[in-house]
Amino acid sequence: MDDEMTVMLVGLEGDLADELAADERFDVRSSESVEALDDDVDAIVVSIDGRGPLELLDAVRGKVPEAAVVVVTEAGNETDGTVAMHAGADDHLVRGSIPPGLLPRSVRYAVSIRRLRRELATTDEVTGLPNLRGFVPIAEHHLRMADRSRDPVVFLFARLEGDVTDETVQRTAGVMLEAVRDADLPARITDDTFTVLLTGDASGAESLVLSRLVEAIAVHNTQQERPTPLSLSVGSALYDPEAPNTLSEILETAGRRLHDHPEG
Repeated sequence: MDDEMTVMLVGLEGDLADELAADERFDVRSSESVEALDDDVDAIVVSIDGRGPLELLDAVRGKVPEAAVVVVTEAGNETDGTVAMHAGADDHLVRGSIPPGLLPRSVRYAVSIRRLRRELATTDEVTGLPNLRGFVPIAEHHLRMADRSRDPVVFLFARLEGDVTDETVQRTAGVMLEAVRDADLPARITDDTFTVLLTGDASGAESLVLSRLVEAIAVHNTQQERPTPLSLSVGSALYDPEAPNTLSEILETAGRRLHDHPEG
């Protein structure tokens, strides 16, 4: 991506601001506050300082809903960055732990993801969930963040057994949405297979969401007036930054396991 990007800095000065300004691909501007933001920008780099991350992201999205957002926190306040990511920020960096060149790369990548979302057909027409094209760049972004934080990423998978019709797919999507947490990313990646990327701290989340999914299927089938219950094979996959594999490998392996071992 070689075209110029307009980047607005909020509460960010010093070396980080200078590094962005030195990159000729950026038109760097500064704003005293989120409320004074110009909506004609490609990216916002904002320091979380003295303001709740949810309130901050709400304010940013209210002013510049289409811009990429990179949040910067002080060391010791990383939790604020995690909350901001759950609220829709595109990346989180910790001041004092940002190697040279990382901030410009983060901004360029965040902008590219935002542009892809607008330019590509990324939504499954039947369910309204992200399709594979929409899911891949977001998932790869989370894998890159995992490489930096050294935290694993968990993917859950559910394969629809039996007839795959618009009706059964819509019912499956409804069950999936009941089971996942608000911060998780569900998607329909093939005609019969759904996945969920568990965001944030995945510790304990895998068993929680799987339990909720099994319960949601049981409740759905109990309440279903139609004679055909939903039948799903479920499984999971782990991305370990200490022994990384590619997203394609994760998806291929999970799909093979669901087909070879339909009990999940």
